[in-house]
Amino acid sequence: MKFLLFPIFLSIITISAAQNFYVLDTDGEPITTDRQYYIVPGNTDVAGGFTLAGRNGSCPLNIAQSSQLGDSGIPVTFTRVSQDTVTINYDEDVNIAFSTSTATCEQFSTVWRLAEADEVFNRAYVSTGGYTGVSGNQESLNFWFRIERHMEVYRLAFCPTVCHDCNPTCGLLNVDIVEEQRWLSLFRYDESVLPVQFRKA
Repeated sequence: MKFLLFPIFLSIITISAAQNFYVLDTDGEPITTDRQYYIVPGNTDVAGGFTLAGRNGSCPLNIAQSSQLGDSGIPVTFTRVSQDTVTINYDEDVNIAFSTSTATCEQFSTVWRLAEADEVFNRAYVSTGGYTGVSGNQESLNFWFRIERHMEVYRLAFCPTVCHDCNPTCGLLNVDIVEEQRWLSLFRYDESVLPVQFRKA
């Protein structure tokens, strides 16, 4: 009987260890590439989810956080570098795209892209106009983000590994408040953290 229990015990440990690498949604289930999710604050009393907004009246649109509590924003989908599985692991490169189209700046995709640093505010903001599934070169480097563990929830980061010869400036995504607008942008790892979680749309 002991010999029967031993392999079962090892199987439970193996399954549990594998699940620890998955990014989980608010229902405790692994997030996948075939579903839509709202990215909402880990601190629910801070602000809402993420949406599209124009900075300085120009295209492409940028990623902004809704200032309204309870506003879930626009759902997103994730794309992995490898298509061998649909589950998303933390610390892996992913494309993030809003699951919507817009009449404004319709020539640009809604795939997230880290834009060049703003000359006025000296901050790299997260914009749109990227492409999914493109990897391995400098041009597509700014289309890849990652989800990292942060306490009991997660945080979004930019530190792509899809280009082995590139040298990206890594950092965390957080909100830069400019004239009461909350813009998603790149912060250093030693700056403040924006905890997030993922809720099924």
